[in-house]
Amino acid sequence: MSDKTTHFGYKTVKVEEKAGKVAEVFHSVAGKYDLMNDLMSGGVHRLWKRMTIEMSGVRRGDTVLDIAGGTGDLTAKFSRIVGPEGTVVLADINDSMLRVGRDRLTDLGIVNNVKFSQADAQYLPFPDNSFDVITIAFGLRNVTDKDLALRSMLRVLKPGGRLLVLEFSSPVQSSSI
Repeated sequence: MSDKTTHFGYKTVKVEEKAGKVAEVFHSVAGKYDLMNDLMSGGVHRLWKRMTIEMSGVRRGDTVLDIAGGTGDLTAKFSRIVGPEGTVVLADINDSMLRVGRDRLTDLGIVNNVKFSQADAQYLPFPDNSFDVITIAFGLRNVTDKDLALRSMLRVLKPGGRLLVLEFSSPVQSSSI
């Protein structure tokens, strides 16, 4: 065990404890996650996600990675845009959230061009230069090592691809990426 600490909400916790604490939260809220986002953001997250889709430049045939995609709302929209020639990967570290997303997309009949991956944003299990577009909507704050996660995302992003990060916080310039 190290003495390194990180933030978890308004608390400081040991780095080794954060992933487990985040997992506990999302296991407990998976079925109500979209309602929680509506309440916490006053519904504004839906507008931001619509803007993300528009800004992504996603086209038919593209390959998209939706990290921390949970309930699959962005994945569903991307799936329609990329069509049968494209692929969307819904990735989430939390199996409860991934299950909710898989069930929702299955209920909507969106399964042909969607793949599911239980994956940690810090260690993405995909080859280099795999995706035209990568999104992470309101998930980066839950990652223990944000720089490591961003480097992992950039590794799997194709040259000229787009990474879109949605968060409630203000961006801070990091020189370590």
